[in-house]
Amino acid sequence: MSPVPFQINVPDADIERLHQKLDAATFPDELGSAGWDMGVPLDSIKRLTAYWRSGFDWREQETKLNTQFKQFTVPVPVDGYDDLEIHYLHHTSQIPGAIPLLFIHGWPGSFIEATKIIPLLTSGDDGKPAFSVIAPSLPNFGFSSLVKKRGFGLKQYAEALHNLMTNLGYKEYVIQGGDWGSFIARTMAQKYPNHTKAIHLNFIPMRFPMPWQNPLFFLQNLLPIPFSPARKSYLGSVFNYLTKGSGYMLQQSTRPQTLGYALHDSPVALLSWIYDKLHSWTDGYPWTDDEILTWVSIYLFSAAGPAASLRIYYETSEDGTLQESISKAAPAGVKVGVAQFKEEIMRYPLSWTSLLGDVVRATEFPTGGHFAAWEVPELLVDDLRELFGKDGQAYGVVKEKDGFA
Repeated sequence: MSPVPFQINVPDADIERLHQKLDAATFPDELGSAGWDMGVPLDSIKRLTAYWRSGFDWREQETKLNTQFKQFTVPVPVDGYDDLEIHYLHHTSQIPGAIPLLFIHGWPGSFIEATKIIPLLTSGDDGKPAFSVIAPSLPNFGFSSLVKKRGFGLKQYAEALHNLMTNLGYKEYVIQGGDWGSFIARTMAQKYPNHTKAIHLNFIPMRFPMPWQNPLFFLQNLLPIPFSPARKSYLGSVFNYLTKGSGYMLQQSTRPQTLGYALHDSPVALLSWIYDKLHSWTDGYPWTDDEILTWVSIYLFSAAGPAASLRIYYETSEDGTLQESISKAAPAGVKVGVAQFKEEIMRYPLSWTSLLGDVVRATEFPTGGHFAAWEVPELLVDDLRELFGKDGQAYGVVKEKDGFA
């Protein structure tokens, strides 16, 4: 099926409905000394709600996305499901030998995360590699289709995105992913190792090594006690996330429909649910109100509705693919690069990255957080260029005859 050019065009009635709901919004009280300890502060939500109603211009943001980025939709098949209409950005570099790169977002992100890195990636110079970038909206996110049947887990997401790439003529490609993009990239490496030539991850959840699985690794990495300050910091980030930062994940993994009513019906609920993560998962990034509201509005106006985006947590927990993606290393022949940023929600010693597969490059950055492509786009792009450049560890993994449309 041939791609069709796409323009975002939210109906006037949807914007008017948003304004009506914002006019009718009411707010709870808060403990004045709580700050961010109990969630998003009341004054922040009141300010953003007022601006969303009377100052924020969705049409302006919509026009920017439509004029600055080439968008398309195309139907892709997924075994056992009706064809899905996938929305994506597609920017091909004019530089010969450009590498096809699939950028995969997660929750609460979207295709918008790629918009800062696309101009950088497509413009290689001074011997630096260039990339042709494909940045889709995942099914149930953004302007891609709603999945109407249960059981759509990581293997189905991987199949949809692989079929997108082959539909566009890319037989071989590389992937960059954080959040759910990391899990999907690792699943694609497992399912399509002859096509997925390398994956670059900025989020690397993994199971703690057990002594019966890898005795030598366990002795070298976990048995020495007391841990060094650096090791305590890494493990502390994982412990803090699991005990204090993962409540949203438990809710979305067990009762997404219950939460979905609030996110679908109340723009203030959606705003607070997403803004909480934008704030707490970044390294002091100075969010503007326009950035926050554009980010949230993409969820509000999404083709599937904001509740659908939660189902990836439930489905991957139910079918076991989440744990499978964490447990399995990438197959031999698929090169792995890792970029770990200072305020990532879970950080691991770089020595542990050997558990991910053939890790040829692992870099730790002293700044940046969970949304690296948005917070520190230059750092992420530089790491990709180092990995795939002429002196890089994954140079030449994509054969020109197979990797280009």
